Amino acid sequence: MDALLHVGLFLPLLAGIALLIWPSLGRRLAVAASGVTFLIAAWLFARASGGAYTFQTPLLEPIQMYYALRLDGVGLVLWLAVALTTLLAVFIAKAPTRMLGWALLMESGLLGIFAADDLVLFYVFFEATLIPSLLMLGLYGGRERLKAAYTFALFTLAGSLPMLAAVFAVRYLGGSPSFLYSDLAAHPVSGSVAGWVFLGFLIAFAVKTPLFPLHAWLPSFHAENHPSGLADAMGTLYKVGLFAFFKWAIPLAPEGFAQFQGLLLVVAAFGAIYAAWLAFAAKDWKRLLAYGGVSHMGLGALGLFSGNAEGVTGALFLLAASMVYTGGLFLVVGRIADRTETLEIGPVRGIAKSAPALSVLTMFLVMAMIGLPGLSGFPGEFMALLGAWKISPWLTFVAFTAVIAAAAYALTAYQALFQEEQNRVVSDLTPREWAFAAAIVVGVGLAGVYPKMFTQMIHPLSEALVKLLGGGA
Repeated sequence: MDALLHVGLFLPLLAGIALLIWPSLGRRLAVAASGVTFLIAAWLFARASGGAYTFQTPLLEPIQMYYALRLDGVGLVLWLAVALTTLLAVFIAKAPTRMLGWALLMESGLLGIFAADDLVLFYVFFEATLIPSLLMLGLYGGRERLKAAYTFALFTLAGSLPMLAAVFAVRYLGGSPSFLYSDLAAHPVSGSVAGWVFLGFLIAFAVKTPLFPLHAWLPSFHAENHPSGLADAMGTLYKVGLFAFFKWAIPLAPEGFAQFQGLLLVVAAFGAIYAAWLAFAAKDWKRLLAYGGVSHMGLGALGLFSGNAEGVTGALFLLAASMVYTGGLFLVVGRIADRTETLEIGPVRGIAKSAPALSVLTMFLVMAMIGLPGLSGFPGEFMALLGAWKISPWLTFVAFTAVIAAAAYALTAYQALFQEEQNRVVSDLTPREWAFAAAIVVGVGLAGVYPKMFTQMIHPLSEALVKLLGGGA
C-alpha cells in the first residue's frame, strides 16, 4: 500500500507540471491523472479496516524532520472528498489548460496536508498549496484580481509567521525528540507558554477555516477568481483549518486550547450567523457561496470546539461534505455564467423553462448546502449542533439561526434565477454536464443517506481527541 500512498500523493503534481510545460497535452491528461488519484483514494478508503496507512523515513536528520505519512480514518475521508471534487472540477470547468495544471499541483498539496505526520512536513504542504491558489487568482482572475491576491497573501502571511514560531516552539518547549506527530503528542506543551503556542496555530488555522474576523479575504478571493469555478472549487478544498485544529493545534497544546475554548465557541457561533446575514445581502453568486461557506465552517468550528465526540465528528464530516457540495455549486455557477455571461443575481431570471435539468441539479446542490435531511449537508450540521448543545444551548440556538438563514438566502437566489418570469433562454445540460451531475448526485446522496460509511472512520479518532482533553469540556 506504500506505493499507492505515494502515487496518490504525487501523481497530480507530476501531471500538473507536465501540463504547465506542455499545455497541448490538454484536459485529457488532467482528467486521467485526477481520475487515477480518485480511484486510489477510493481503493484505500474501501480497504481500510480501522487502521492507518503509514510511511516514515528521515528527511532532514539534523533537525529530526521526517518524510512521514499517516492516512487514518479522517485523512481517508478528506482524501476522498478532495480527489472527487478535483476530478469533477477538471472534468467540467471551462478553463485554460495551464490552469488545470495549477489545480493539479494544488491537489497534491491538499492531499499532503491531510497525510503529513511530521509537523514541518505539514507546514511545507500547508504553505506550498498557497502558490497555485495565488497564481490561479493572479493569472486568470477578474479586473480586481491583484488586489484580491494581495489581500489573500497578506492574511496568509499574517498567519504563517506565528505558525512557524509555534511549529518550533511546540517541539522545543515540549521536549519532543522530533517533529513526528507521535513524539509531539507525547510531549505537549503545558503551563503558561501553552496559550501562546496555541495562539500561534490559532491565527494561521483561523485564516484557513475561515473564522470571523479572519475571513475577510474570502469574498474577494472568490468574486475575482476565474468565472469557470475551477479555482473556487479548489479554494473550497483549501478550507483546511478545522482539520489542522483537530490534528495539530488542540492535541499539541491542549492546555492552550482550554484557555481559548470559551472565546472560540462564541466566535464560531457569531461568525455563522454574521456570514449568513452577509450571504443574504450578496449581489452575485460567488459572494453568496463564499459567505455561505464561512457560515457553514462556523457551524463546524462550533462542533469541533465543543470538545465532545459528537461535535468533533460532525465538524469533520461537515468539512468533507462541504468540499463536495460547495465545490460543486461553484462549478455549476460557472457553467451558468458561461451561458448567461453574468454572475449577478437578478439580471437573468426564469431559466428553468429552457434548462430544466440544470435547474434540478442546482436545486439538489442547494438543498445539500442548506442541510436537507437525506443529503450530505445534514449529518455534519446535526452532529456539530448536537455536540455544541451539550456545552452551550444558547450559543447553539444562535448558530442554528444560520441554518434557517441559509434556506432563506439560497432559495431566494435560486428562485430569482430559475423560477421567476423568463427573460433569457439558455441551453440545458450537455453530455459532459450530465456525467458531472450523475457523479456529484451519487456522492452527495450517498453521504446523506448512509453517513455511517464515513462517520465510522471519523468517530474513533474524535473519541481519542476527547479522551486527550480529559473526557470533554
